[in-house]
Amino acid sequence: MKKRTIIILMMCSVFFWQGCGSISVINRPKEEIYSAEFLAKINEIKEIYKGGNLELARQKLLSLKEETLIPVERAKRRTLLGVILYSQKNYEQAIFNFNLAVPDSIQDLELTASIYLNLASSYYKIGFVQQAYDSLSLANEQNLKRPELSKFYKLEIKLTDELGKEREKTLALINYLSDKKNSTELKSEHFFDQLMGSFFKLETSQKLNIFNDFGDKNYFVVGYLAFLQVEKFYYSSQKQDARNLLDWIEDRYGSTAELKNLVSSFKFKIENYAKMNPSAIGVVLPLSGDKQLLGKRSLIGIDSKIKQLGAKGQRYSLYIEDSRGEPSVGAHIVKKLIDAYQVSVIVGGLFSDEATDEYLEAKKHGVLFVSLSQIYLPKEQKDHLLIEIPGSVESQIKRLFTDDVLNTFGRRAAIVYPKGNRGKAYIDEFWRVAKEKGVAVNGVLEYSKELTDYREPIKGLLGLKYPRERQEEEDLLKEIYELEGHRSTRRLQILRPDISFDWVFVPAFPNEALQILPSFNYLDAFNMNLIGGPSWRSQSLAKESFKLGKLYMIGDSVEKINSEFFDSFYNLYKLKPKLIEVRAFNSLEIVHSILNKNSFVSRDDLDIYLKSKKELSGITGKWFLSDGVWMKELVPLKLRAGRIENVDLSLYSEGGIKEKP
Repeated sequence: MKKRTIIILMMCSVFFWQGCGSISVINRPKEEIYSAEFLAKINEIKEIYKGGNLELARQKLLSLKEETLIPVERAKRRTLLGVILYSQKNYEQAIFNFNLAVPDSIQDLELTASIYLNLASSYYKIGFVQQAYDSLSLANEQNLKRPELSKFYKLEIKLTDELGKEREKTLALINYLSDKKNSTELKSEHFFDQLMGSFFKLETSQKLNIFNDFGDKNYFVVGYLAFLQVEKFYYSSQKQDARNLLDWIEDRYGSTAELKNLVSSFKFKIENYAKMNPSAIGVVLPLSGDKQLLGKRSLIGIDSKIKQLGAKGQRYSLYIEDSRGEPSVGAHIVKKLIDAYQVSVIVGGLFSDEATDEYLEAKKHGVLFVSLSQIYLPKEQKDHLLIEIPGSVESQIKRLFTDDVLNTFGRRAAIVYPKGNRGKAYIDEFWRVAKEKGVAVNGVLEYSKELTDYREPIKGLLGLKYPRERQEEEDLLKEIYELEGHRSTRRLQILRPDISFDWVFVPAFPNEALQILPSFNYLDAFNMNLIGGPSWRSQSLAKESFKLGKLYMIGDSVEKINSEFFDSFYNLYKLKPKLIEVRAFNSLEIVHSILNKNSFVSRDDLDIYLKSKKELSGITGKWFLSDGVWMKELVPLKLRAGRIENVDLSLYSEGGIKEKP
């Protein structure tokens, strides 16, 4: 049914129908090419065809003997026969006649182009998509007039779509929409949505080549696409690329009023957002609602750093706003801080859902965002204007797959990850780096955070979920157990786990880990190397570590943080700082290290500085710029007897770490 909408010819005039499908013939015969007698007979046949008597029209054409006609007339006769046969759904015979017509049509270029268009339409009707595309490629569309051109491009759009030729489809869509004079006309055309979808699937280099290919034709659609790409560049922090493309649009489309206004307005926006107060810092935290306690503790950590700097005569203006723990509110406040105060940096994102929305808003405006939590976005959506204080997913996975860690734990891995964005961020990066490092991933388990009993999911990971596959082994073990008089009040667990991995990465929060990890021992998977992320730096998890197996984590070093911070904090608040206060203090430490003694005039200055900076330091570690994103230097740690210890990776053996003598 879908294909039938492409070409409908029944009851249409051979020469004068408008918009009746993709089959097309010459509208205005050329008297200098054809004889007057031939044209008169063709006109008579046209009228018969127009009246709907297809068979009589066909018989009249057949009565024109080929030996009495010159080659180009024979070509036209064959073409019209093909059109009639197509109308009668005799597609194979139509193709036969179109093919015979091609060699004799050379004198009439418009006829030749029309024949190839008709041939392509016929092949498409019988499902020969590649042959249809090949035929259409032979038609020189420059020899077709606009009505036939529209049919040509519509068919090309359909064929390239089915063949997965995204660039060619984009070109066809641009050509089809080339007569639109403004964005209103464009957006009212349903093909514009297809163009947007195809265009933004292309690589940047392909897009720029398309702009250059059409640059001298002054199509509004090309200029408008270029402007949309400008926005894409700018909001992806590719500011110089955005400016270059804006200049190109201004140069090529300066006489087009709408594009001229769009360029002018966007340049004003760039200049306005480039303004920055280097001493203004925005802080977005949940200071009311369910999360306010943690927000206020973070604020204390930030306050302690500001007071420390103030004592040294260094001043910053803090603009503190309440996100209420709602991501949309946080994103709105980020924009407000940028617009109203030209803040140089935003510190926020105490929770990951807030952090994501706040960062994406800051990214739109090219503003540095320092996140107090991890952001679960694909790596390609992050840039050098994001610093994740706990260490990003990418930082953890990179450290996990370094040679010293793999030599310690082994090169056969498994992962247990949560459903949702957090889990997706981990599993995508885990797979990518494992493949890159040649590590075998022999176990993958996605778990629901709503579960309270994880024994059934872990059974699947340990090869215990489908006992029928190991029925012979189970029957033999049962017999041995019965002969030896074994009884178990705990459970019937006869089969041993089938473990094909050396270690398991479990990027779970502490409360989830405390429910997941006991399942391994319960199912007799003792002494497994279980590895978590920075969130495992938890008192509750450390206290239970002695009965949960070999627990490790990737996180910040446990070497003593400088005593000046602890002493200063305790003197100010009569409290010992915990992880949340340390991270908040650290965020301002990083910000100060960037802004201190740098005379930034605009965001561009700060942007260039961060791109050129190779390393940032804070009280809990260092960050290094790698592939355009900041990666934190993390270390492997061990949870042991209620304590967290650094791991000496020089003391390793196959399957686990040796104890120090």
